[in-house]
Order: sequence, then C-alpha cells, then structure tokens
Amino acid sequence: MLQAILLPFLALTPTQDTFGPWTETPGNQEFTGRLTIRPLQVDDLVSSGHSLNQATGLHDAAGSIIDPSWIREYVEETDEYIINIPDGWNENTLSAELEATGLFQYAEPDWYVYVDGTVPNDTNYNRQWHHQTMNSEGGWDYGTGDGVFIASTVDTGVYTGHPDLAGSMVSGYNSADRQSQANGGDVSDVHGHGTMTIGCVGAIGNNNRGVVGMAWDMKLMPVRCTNSSSGGAYMSDITDGARWASDNGARAVGCSWSGVNSNTVQSTGAHLRSEDSILVWAAGNSGQKINGYDHADVVVTAATNSSDNRTSWSNYGNIVDVGVPGDNIWTTNRSGGYGGVSGTSFSCPLAVGVLGMMMQTAPAKSSSEIEQMMYQNCKDLGSSGEDIYYGAGRPEFDLCMEAAFNAGGGGSGTDAITLAGPNGIFAGLPATFAVSRAPANSTVYLLYSTGLGGATIGGWTIDIGPSWGIATTAMSDASGNAGIVATAPVGARGMTVYLEAGVNNSGTYSDSNAILGDIFYAAPSAFRRAEALLPRPFFY
Repeated sequence: MLQAILLPFLALTPTQDTFGPWTETPGNQEFTGRLTIRPLQVDDLVSSGHSLNQATGLHDAAGSIIDPSWIREYVEETDEYIINIPDGWNENTLSAELEATGLFQYAEPDWYVYVDGTVPNDTNYNRQWHHQTMNSEGGWDYGTGDGVFIASTVDTGVYTGHPDLAGSMVSGYNSADRQSQANGGDVSDVHGHGTMTIGCVGAIGNNNRGVVGMAWDMKLMPVRCTNSSSGGAYMSDITDGARWASDNGARAVGCSWSGVNSNTVQSTGAHLRSEDSILVWAAGNSGQKINGYDHADVVVTAATNSSDNRTSWSNYGNIVDVGVPGDNIWTTNRSGGYGGVSGTSFSCPLAVGVLGMMMQTAPAKSSSEIEQMMYQNCKDLGSSGEDIYYGAGRPEFDLCMEAAFNAGGGGSGTDAITLAGPNGIFAGLPATFAVSRAPANSTVYLLYSTGLGGATIGGWTIDIGPSWGIATTAMSDASGNAGIVATAPVGARGMTVYLEAGVNNSGTYSDSNAILGDIFYAAPSAFRRAEALLPRPFFY
C-alpha cells in the first residue's frame, strides 16, 4: 500500500475524472497497463496557502513514493511520469491509491486511442454528406481499394479525361453499337449522366482534388448503352452492356435507369450471379409503389436524404432492397468539374461501390454471400425489419467493411480455417482461441506477426509477415475443432499483432489444403474496428 499523507491547509480540489473510476471503450479508448501521473505543482500549492518550502517538500514527496521500477518515462516538460502498472493493480485501483496520498494532481490511464477515421484530402469532400452518414471513414480504415478490382456502370458513357477518373479507367464497351472500346467503340459521355454515376463508385481519393468515391482506388469500366444525347436507351442495350461488363471482369455492375419493373432485369441479374458478379439497379424517381416484382438476383436501391429518410420521389415496394443516399450527391461531371445531383441514379452506384469494396476485401466470398453480408450490416430505417421503403435499411459502410474484413482473412486468400478470439485479451494472462473447419486430427498452428506481407512456409505464402513466428500449437479433433491457449507477456501491453491459424499437411503449407485462417487483430491506424473479435492489442 502507498502511504497516505495528510496535507494540512491544502485547498486544492481535484477536477472531475482526474483519478477515475475509468472505463475503457474498445476501438476508442482502451487500457494499456500504464498510467500518466502528475504531482501537485509547486505554484499551485503556494497559491493555495503553503509556503515555498512546504510546497517544494510536498512535490518532492510525490516523486519519492513512485517505485523507480514502475517508471517508463519522465516527461520533464510537463512534470509527468508515465508508469507501468505493477502486478496486482489495475488502472482504477492504482489511481485511487495515488489519489489517497493527496500528492498528485491526476493519475489517468495512458490511453490507447484511435484515429477518428481515414479522411481524404479531396477539396469537395466536406460537401459529400453521404460519406459521413454512411460512416465511410470507418470503412476506409479497412481499405480504400486495391487498384485491381473492376466495377462498372452501364450508362451514357464517361468523360475519360476527367482528372478524378482518368487514372482508374480500363477499356470499356459501347453496347448500343455492340462494339468494345478496344475495337473502336465510343464510350464518351453523350449526356453527362454517366460521368456522374461512375464518380460515385470510384472517383480517385486523397488526390487533393474534387470528390472521392466509395472506393479510392478501384478500376472503373465504362459501358455506354446509348448514342442518344437525350439520355434514353433500349433496355436490351442496357442489359447487353451489363452482361458484357460481367463477362469481361467487372464484378459489381450498376444500372441507373428506370425499368426496374421488368423481368429482363432479373434475368440479367441471374446471369451476372452465375458469373459471381452483382447487378445493382435504381428503383426510379416517380415516387410510386412498384407492385409485383422482387428480383432475387438484383440489388435495388431506393434513395435517402441526409436525415436518413426516403426522398419523396424515390419509388418503393417489395422490390427495394436497400435505401442509399441519393439527394444532392456531390460527384464528377462531364465538364471535368463537380456538382451536386439527386436521384436513385446516384444511390445505385454508391451501393456498387460498397459491394465492390466488400468483394475485394473478402475475395473468397461469393457474390451472394457479400450481398447478404451488406444487408446484415445496414441501419434499420422505417418500420422494424425489412420494409417496402428502405428494404434492409441503409448500408453502414464501416460495418460492411468490418464484416468483409473479418470474413475474408484480412482481405486476401481463402477463408477456410476460422479463428475466433475471447472477449478480452490481458497481458500476462492465458487466452483461448477457437479454431474450426481445420482438417481432422491435424496440428493447428497459431501464427503471429507484427506486420502484414508475404511470409513463405513450405513454398506457400501466408498473409502475415515478414517477421512471423509460431505462438503455440494444438491438435484438432475429428470434427476439425481445436482450442489454442496462448499468453501475451506483461511487457507487451499496447502492442499489436496479426494472427493466423494454419495446418501443416504432409510437411507443407498449401492453399489447396484449405488452411488459411483469419487475421483478427490488425494495426489500429488502419483497422480501428477489428477489436470486435480481439478487443485488446497484444504481442507474443
């Protein structure tokens, strides 16, 4: 116990929350096993009625009761001690004991805190209210695009020279002429609508100009389905364009047209589904209820406003799957500039962007699994549960990306073995990790690393590395389940580790043996919501 010291005539009153009690919030402020403490200051003591000699003595007494073995750092500029909490104490018990001495101005956790979200520097980003509503910054913490995944909009073409789009363009198609761009097909924007929709998907992010799409770095495939400047198109040309896009590598395809109440829309969606792609279609802007349709293989988007309410002009009915921002959406335009536009036409490509980002984050998941994952991570709007105005609700991009990240093994590989963590990890104490879907009666390895990258084991490149190691092993049972117990050392509080479960079959690691596990705790600067599975950072 620390010795309590009576301070006669002391008139200082600690401010609220200077000694706790403290409560951590995973993903926001977390305990680290450290405290920041500050002795009462000489000037304050003198001001409260102590002589200079008394004040100096009290200040020095505070320093004398701090065990030197606790001290990590003394900050001379602020007269603060950063201390490790010794065994047998925690943030609340030790701060209360320090308070009881009457010698300290405060004793508070050396919190482990997180960035508020990945914020791009695009000059009109502050006008893109939909990103704040959809929690895009939290989604971008998990990734901003891999520069490989292809999404497409089937529309009026695109201004391919737009500075916020040009760097992401891949060769497209003119479905009105049935001519690929590579063979002379014209994909230039004959109306303006197409440049606006594709910018919602993937306007280049963090390039210090204009706006940002749901993906900062996604390949964009322009498909022009009309040669008319009026903005009209044949449904057959639209659906041909959607099929061509999927046939040629686009896995998320948006169609911002009326006509969703057509059977050919479902047929086209089913074709794309057979290729493991997703078709997204706008609900339309007539403010009418659409009866008799509920396309099983198409994601249909209604439009919402900044208050999370359906816009008056958005169509509704059982056909609606999600409600997505569509009112005054800032995006790219055909002049090379930017502007605000409204319509379910812009809800549609935002959903394309969400789905595309999820698909590239969890590449082993099917398009059907990704779609359902999005529905499960929507904010429920309107009446409880799925309804005719909002469908499953409005996608929460951060939750969608978190789900995709956790389901996809950190964004790469085959999610075969699954790895689950306990509710809390405490340095110095054992923790049990649950492994499932491993080969029966096999040695399961818990691998760790302080970074991501390519580490090679037996000719197979695992996700974590390069400084990886084996924490411990366990045997799976006949059902492929195993419990792995590992302990994080006391001296590693506040550190971060990447985890992966693996099985060594026939002396080598192999993708074909379905042994890649999930990475569950990632660097907080990049993946601030990963604590849902492993709430506390630790390191072996």
